[in-house]
Amino acid sequence: MDITEHKRHIIITAVAAVVLTGILVATIVATPLINQIHSRAELSAANFADAEATSIQAAFDQHRNLAAQTASRSELARKLAQYRDGDITRTELTDFTRPRLEDAAAGLTNLQAILRYDAAGTELIRIGPMADRLPARIPLREQLDILTYPQDSGVTSPPLLHVASPITSEGQVVGFDLLLFGLDSLRGLFEGPDNSQICLLDSERTKRITFDQATGKFVMTAADPCLADQLQVQTSEEGESFRATLEDGTRVMSFLRPLPGYDWEVHVWAETNEIFGTVIRDIVFSVLVTLVLSLLAGLLVWRSLRPVLRRMAHQASELAKFNEELQLAQRKIRRQADYDLLTGLPNRAALLNSLGQAIERARGNNSRFALMFVDLDHFKPVNDRYGHQAGDELLKVIAKRLGGCIREEDIVGRHGGDEFLVITSPLANTDDAEVIAQKIITVAAQPFRIEDDAVQVGASVGVAIYPDNGTTVTELLQASDAAMYRAKASGRGGVSFA
Repeated sequence: MDITEHKRHIIITAVAAVVLTGILVATIVATPLINQIHSRAELSAANFADAEATSIQAAFDQHRNLAAQTASRSELARKLAQYRDGDITRTELTDFTRPRLEDAAAGLTNLQAILRYDAAGTELIRIGPMADRLPARIPLREQLDILTYPQDSGVTSPPLLHVASPITSEGQVVGFDLLLFGLDSLRGLFEGPDNSQICLLDSERTKRITFDQATGKFVMTAADPCLADQLQVQTSEEGESFRATLEDGTRVMSFLRPLPGYDWEVHVWAETNEIFGTVIRDIVFSVLVTLVLSLLAGLLVWRSLRPVLRRMAHQASELAKFNEELQLAQRKIRRQADYDLLTGLPNRAALLNSLGQAIERARGNNSRFALMFVDLDHFKPVNDRYGHQAGDELLKVIAKRLGGCIREEDIVGRHGGDEFLVITSPLANTDDAEVIAQKIITVAAQPFRIEDDAVQVGASVGVAIYPDNGTTVTELLQASDAAMYRAKASGRGGVSFA
């Protein structure tokens, strides 16, 4: 072997050794990096599916609370009880109920119709933008559902969210309210990233709800097009996923999440290239750069991977920011489920929960507290004369005034309509309850300015003491409600103890 050949052999051996070293270093560095990024990307996709399910469940909860609030108006419930007992005719019930239901419907976004039924499930009255376009007979559905209906024009209505709530009077069910909402409030939850899809499946796998990005409308179809139905996949727990292949050969990662308390499931899928593709391409490019620069071995490998690491850090930061925004949206939706949208006070559901907790505390430390049922006097004439917007502003001012006249540990919330509840902290004696009630009457009677007019309403307050007048949520509510009506019967603007 001459010197030239020997030199060539040394160079080839040296180059081969360096290249093999570069390959080894690249493999050692890239393998755990790819595995780690793969796991993080899959976890991020699972977190997105979990967040979607939580957000949709919270939206369902919010609509169910709206139905309960509509059904909670005591004066309408008493009229329905009178109709049940034969004391008034259906015409009298309809004439009394219709304007009040229309008042309740005015502040509900995306509401398409309210149907009121008697206890036997017979429809009595319906109102709303789509009331006249719906079929003449719509059976009562006590479970939350999504349905479409044929229209007179021969087309099918958009999917409507059906939410029912019982109407009770003196502890007995006297009827039901069925509220039909459009799905526009859910649109933001269904507009997912490109190359992905989000849909709702009913538990029996008979129908599927999707959002058509092209038309901007929700669509209800049979469950057949859904991957979860085709593959007979059962609902997966948090963090679980399954993989499938579309008809065109595209591979996807799918997640099927339950909605506790509802007969619906959320199905989310995204193309695997969408989840992993960009990151893997960046890593492959970096490994190729590493091989090209393998003469610098580990130092150049590290330097070539630095852009990827920066990209990973940026992507991790973006994912963390996105998850934080999702959590903020979830907290906002949960707050809307517990607080009245108009006044910002706790709503009926939150008040009943607080009342139950107050009873448990009082039972445990053998203390007493008061439940005050506050009903505004002369509110309807103001609402009729100046309009709903003025009435809403008046309710906001009343809510602020009530919050300013109770003690720090007392709770005030909106029970529904122009009714409020106050749950006091433990009382030394009933005189303390009298003082708070008189403050409420005083602030409610102070004039309001509406369109340069001085308007005055008032309040009647019914007070029930735990445990003297009841030891359960229902007993205290009934006792305070009855006391409030005695106060109204005595001339309004007064306090009556149960």
